[in-house]
Formats: sequence, structure tokens, C-alpha cells
Amino acid sequence: MLGDLERGAIRRLWERKLRQDQEPLPNAQRHRNLEPASAEFLCALAAGVGAKRMLEIGGSSGISTIALAAAARQVGGKLTSIELEPQRQAEARETLRSLHLDAFVNFVCEDAGRVLSGVGEVDLVFIDCEKQDYIRFFDMLPVAAGGYVVADNVLSHALTDYIAHARRRPGAESITLSIGKGLELTRLP
Repeated sequence: MLGDLERGAIRRLWERKLRQDQEPLPNAQRHRNLEPASAEFLCALAAGVGAKRMLEIGGSSGISTIALAAAARQVGGKLTSIELEPQRQAEARETLRSLHLDAFVNFVCEDAGRVLSGVGEVDLVFIDCEKQDYIRFFDMLPVAAGGYVVADNVLSHALTDYIAHARRRPGAESITLSIGKGLELTRLP
């Protein structure tokens, strides 16, 4: 579970995101973060299933990173956070450092398509990147048997192709959750 310090940091990042939504900023300058309710769910899921090896693709400035790092601290695990934008990742690093969660995170500033093959097997993956990359990354994920994939924005962006793709994986169990902007939770065989 998230503590008061983590919730406070998430609230500050979220409030800033909401203020930015009112400004005419290009997407590259926006902090596209996970909703607080989705962060609570992500932390509870990761800790609840005992995910020791976690991966996030698209950490932005850190809400999902805080949630997964807090879970990693609880279960003695580690998170690899992949973010393409250096400025966003620098902010996430600083936030995680201030929360004493940075020891639970390996930050990678790179295109996920270039580094996924070298990540190693993981128990849980969170995807929140460019929506056109979801299916490609889903197929590349090094998820352990019985591991989980959580994809954000599946309702807000009507990601029906991704949902159908995840559900076609032989043996996979997948459900759409109406938390935040919509999460697709998939358990792989």
C-alpha cells in the first residue's frame, strides 16, 4: 500500500498535470501521468501478487514509478523504469530520491523497443507509452509464466485493438477495469 508521503507526492504531480491540461503545451512538454486511483491499484496489485521483478514502459515524471517502487519496497523487489524523455525521467528520479524509493528502481532512458530484449524476465509490466506501441511492446515483453501486464488508457483512448490482441494470447486471462482512464489487466500463462 502507498503511504502518506507517496500519496502526497502523487497528489502534487497529478495536480500539476491537471494545471498543464489547461495550457496550450505540445505533448512532448506535458507530464502524462497515471491517475491517483490507478496508482493505488497498481501498487496493491504488485504487492499483492508479490511481484519482485517489475517493469514499466513510460514512467513520465513518476506517478506510476512511485506506485511500483513502493510495492517493490514492500516485497523486496526491483523496478526497471523505461522513459524516453530525459527531463521527465530526471524529475522522476528526484521525486523517488526524496521519497527514499530510488534504491528500488533501475532507471533506463531509452526507447523501449531497443532495450526490452535485454531486460530479463519480469513478474509484472505496466505499459503507459505511445498508444500505437502497445501491441508491439506486448509481444516483446519478457513476462514470467503467471505474470501480469497492466496497460493504461484502454478506455480513454478506445484501445480495442490492444484489448483484443491481449485476449487472443493463448492461455491469457484479461479483463478491462474502469479505474482511472481504463486499465487492461492481463495474466499470462
